[in-house]
Amino acid sequence: MRIACVDVVNFRCLKELSTSLDDVTVLVGANSTGKSTLLHALRWFFEGGQLAPVDHAGHQVDDPVSVGVTFTDFNHADRDALGSYVQGDKATFWRTYSVANGEKLTGRGRAYPLFEEVRMHEKAIPKREAYQQMCQRRPDLGLPRATSAAAVEDALTTWEAEHSDQMKDVPISATHLFGFTGGARLNGRFDFVLVPAVSDPEAETRDARGTLLRQLLDRALGEQSQMRARLDALERQVSTDVHQIMVAEGGEALRKLASGVTEELERLVPGGQVLLDTHPPTFQVPQLSVDVRVADGGLCTDVGHQGHGFQRALLIAFVQRLATLHPTRSEGDGDADGPSPEPPALFLAIEEPELYQHPLQSRNFAATLAALGQSSSPTVQIAYATHSEHFVDPAHYRRLRRFHRRPGTDWPQTQVTEATVERVAARLQGAYEPEQVPVRVRMTLRRQVAEAVFAKAVLVVEGASDAGLLHGIGDRSGGFDALGVAIVAGSGKRQLLIPWAILTELGVPLYVVFDADGGLAQRRMAQGWPHAKAEQTQLKEQRENEVVLAALGASVELAPVTQVVDSYAVFADTLESECTTWEGFDAAVKIAREELGDWREKSDDAYRQAASTLEGKPLAVLTEIIERIRALAT
Repeated sequence: MRIACVDVVNFRCLKELSTSLDDVTVLVGANSTGKSTLLHALRWFFEGGQLAPVDHAGHQVDDPVSVGVTFTDFNHADRDALGSYVQGDKATFWRTYSVANGEKLTGRGRAYPLFEEVRMHEKAIPKREAYQQMCQRRPDLGLPRATSAAAVEDALTTWEAEHSDQMKDVPISATHLFGFTGGARLNGRFDFVLVPAVSDPEAETRDARGTLLRQLLDRALGEQSQMRARLDALERQVSTDVHQIMVAEGGEALRKLASGVTEELERLVPGGQVLLDTHPPTFQVPQLSVDVRVADGGLCTDVGHQGHGFQRALLIAFVQRLATLHPTRSEGDGDADGPSPEPPALFLAIEEPELYQHPLQSRNFAATLAALGQSSSPTVQIAYATHSEHFVDPAHYRRLRRFHRRPGTDWPQTQVTEATVERVAARLQGAYEPEQVPVRVRMTLRRQVAEAVFAKAVLVVEGASDAGLLHGIGDRSGGFDALGVAIVAGSGKRQLLIPWAILTELGVPLYVVFDADGGLAQRRMAQGWPHAKAEQTQLKEQRENEVVLAALGASVELAPVTQVVDSYAVFADTLESECTTWEGFDAAVKIAREELGDWREKSDDAYRQAASTLEGKPLAVLTEIIERIRALAT
């Protein structure tokens, strides 16, 4: 079983949000856009609890809060546990809270609608009273007498099983699916674990209800049926032994005491008698308790006496082990020591996994999380909110969910965008086949696109020298970093369409700059190429222009002139050749190469230094490009 999608209404900063979840889902976006709030909304769905006014969107306590979760991919054990809640290949549940009606958990399932008037009562007495009233109103239903809440539920369930033709698809109470109020398990079939960013590692490694250590122990020990059976036998034996000792040591004294009181009683009530009987005491073995201590360099200490990096690494180790554990079989499933054939699913939600991790460790942890999410036994789903490019793999762009705020009627509202394979392929139709995109991202674009998903706006260019030159122009007015602007060099004209398609689908504002290479044939012939071969190369570039302009939704021109428009800028030949008209630029590039010791033909560092330090105003076309990207970022 896995979560397919989540719907949140009026929870904290999320007025209304709906998003799908993959096996691995990476939440990215600026601060205060709702990434962590989504994870906490999921925790409230599984754990429940009364909400405070600050948990209501805009502190509007009169507006009900709702978190809906749709599950899919059920195995046999899941279907048995969820029963009629599974509709086709999905099961949807909602946890809602309002000041007027309190907290409720409902699911879409098949039931007899009238019975929901009884099931809506969670406490025993109101449920029995509602059941009795219904029986009085509808004697034709033939419902039996029920004196407990359990008996009421059994009677309703039995009737529905015998009258399946009268069942309807309705929202029905689902509180019992969580085992107990506030429980973190969906009837033993789904475990949810949240590792918050501002958690206390020492507290999370204590053996207490709800901690990460407790989750780890529960999953490692399973239902502990064999251990429980041995402990039950021990409790019975101890009770028997204690009783025997009490009888052996105190039985005669009790008989004498009873005889003496009987003599006194007979004076007052002739024939009266007092008997003092012993019974075995109740004895309960305390729950297994575990203390965690750690050693670093051979010195054993409490968790709280270690550094932040060590503490966070310990939590990560707990999470990784939790995801790889196969819960033990419950009694009756065969070998109690073997893994369950259909173990419960696990959902790991992690806030800022990069905290206190150096880059190498971050990349290793990101790879581990990705591998865990791709495993199938047991089913593990992972969602994490991050601000680190080390936890973003653009080759798996479908995992990304970008959170951003847009103005709302009362307050800014969060939107979530994603780049599906189908939509990216549609944008790249005629340029690349869908299966080529991940490969090309891994080859040349991974780091750049990983950083770009966090940007306010992105400038997409053909190559490193273009990036260096435009970076230099941006440096003249404070730099792109201060604006939240990233530059992605696409390593070729057609190649730049890949980051353009992915980032556009993610909703990142961007601007494209490319060269039409109108003078390519002349340059090639100046280099000694045959005329025919040079012209053939020119025709190829013209076809590339056609592909890029068509993808951008612009009028197709084989040889466009230099122009700066709303979504892109194009140079009739090249950006570098355009700069030959900028007085002193070529000389500044030469000086920069000498200072840097960089003699590459198109040194991005030299171009950047020259563009940022050259006296006088830059070319108007370059300034206009900078203003376009600046406007997108504000």
